Amino acid sequence: MPELGPLRPERVAVYTLTLPGLSVAERIQRVLPGSTLYLSAKYRALAPQKAVVFAEPIRELLQRTWALHDGHVFVMASGIVLRASASLLLDKRVDPAVLVVDPAGRFAIPLLSGHLGGANPLARYLAEALGMQAVLTTGTDSLGAPAPDLLAKALGARVPDWGPLKEVSALLVDGRTVGFFSECVDLSPLARYPMVRLLEAPVPQGVEGMVLFTCKRPWPLPVPALFAHPKALVLGIGCNRGTPREEVRREVLGFLEEHGLARESLLCLSTATIKQDEEGLLAFAEEMGLPLSFHPPEVLNRQAIPNPSEVVFRHTGLWGVAEAAVLAEGASLLVQKTKRGNLTLALGVVPLAIPEEALP
Repeated sequence: MPELGPLRPERVAVYTLTLPGLSVAERIQRVLPGSTLYLSAKYRALAPQKAVVFAEPIRELLQRTWALHDGHVFVMASGIVLRASASLLLDKRVDPAVLVVDPAGRFAIPLLSGHLGGANPLARYLAEALGMQAVLTTGTDSLGAPAPDLLAKALGARVPDWGPLKEVSALLVDGRTVGFFSECVDLSPLARYPMVRLLEAPVPQGVEGMVLFTCKRPWPLPVPALFAHPKALVLGIGCNRGTPREEVRREVLGFLEEHGLARESLLCLSTATIKQDEEGLLAFAEEMGLPLSFHPPEVLNRQAIPNPSEVVFRHTGLWGVAEAAVLAEGASLLVQKTKRGNLTLALGVVPLAIPEEALP
């Protein structure tokens, strides 16, 4: 059974306007537990329990249901759906998944947000569960090419500029060579695609476009290039007692800037249990929306850190905090400990893998 993708069943709406469509819609609802069924009022007497009966035109109904659901499955003609939803469309990054199923229940056709919204995996899921045929028209899916936007979503990577996506995707669909690079993601599953060249360095040699899953901030390249920042960086922090949030923020962001790293790639902060009541550190973690891990002495002291400190050990019983806290998270050291004001900082990177369901 294929994965449902990013959509949760309870966040999906199913609509039907016809009697044949009702039986199909009920089948869809059964394989999407918690989904909401919207049924035309002329079939009120046949309405299943908890179905929402509507009397207004579908265009008016969508005005109030569009934002309530992350996915919309319409058991009706695609023309009706296109006309009813046209005024609601904003951007591929925020539009919900839209899927059309014919009233006979033969075809599941994603119309909108196939990748980022999850309409394509929803179509595959319904096809497998109900014996339909998924009709995918996105170029990368239909031609068996990896989709950079789907990969970024699957990895939880932030894309600072989606502008190059169209050109890079067009190159992939045309079978032109696109270079993929990452210092934090295992890209080896992409080697099976003939239009992909895995790069050992972020240099556009022999490629017409690039996709970079990198913790580094974007830089100019002579070919169309899509940058995506996976959350792969672990920041180890030690600090003097009473260091204010403002100094923590200034020094951490300055540290990332100095090393050309994107703050969007921060996965978590890590430190020692003796810092559990450090108000400035706690406030900074909350401000950044980052988890903050605390490790006990026995965990930190068994890490093989490159720069142990006898001074720190005499005062805290720890051979080091910043580097040890990075290693305790299962990360490999990227930047050894650096003293900045009242802080000691170290940075590591955790290895990431591409989920299989993100590949065609």
